[in-house]
Amino acid sequence: MAKVFVDTSWNPKKRKSKKHVCYDPERDVFFEVNDLRELSADYNEIYLDSSIFPNMWPQLKPLVNDGRRVYYFARSWKWKEIRERFREDLKLKTGKVSKTDKGDAFLLYKIYELSLMKGNTNKYFRQLTMIDVELRPLLMKEQIIFRNFQRVQRMGEFGIDVSEDVGEFEKKLENVRGEVVGGVLG
Repeated sequence: MAKVFVDTSWNPKKRKSKKHVCYDPERDVFFEVNDLRELSADYNEIYLDSSIFPNMWPQLKPLVNDGRRVYYFARSWKWKEIRERFREDLKLKTGKVSKTDKGDAFLLYKIYELSLMKGNTNKYFRQLTMIDVELRPLLMKEQIIFRNFQRVQRMGEFGIDVSEDVGEFEKKLENVRGEVVGGVLG
């Protein structure tokens, strides 16, 4: 059962987005992939940092469909503490203690290793299920549309004519909520 630890990246403003940096502890190598679907089928356990970006859901769905176990780091507020705890290991492995993509991929492995010894990997890593990869993107979409709907409504409170925009957002909101309900019931 090969494992890989991935520092995810996404920068939609740049034409060439940064690559995902991966660490394979069995071979003790770092490598990069543009898309998570490029990960070898040998990696049946994939550990991601806590950043699951909107463009990653289509990448994650086939991995979960293929029976691979995909986990994400569930304690993002602990990064500073973790970096300090593994300071020396990080310096030996990457030559730096400061935040780097390679360093974060390596730290995910160290967190996994420590939590495995303590018997509490489920405390630090949560497995993504098919329900997650189906519904989370829709819920994120609903949240974005709802926020914009509220913004347009507030503009109306200042005397700006937004009646057409409000109606359009109401339709979009209704449609995406229908998709969510369909996803739950379907």
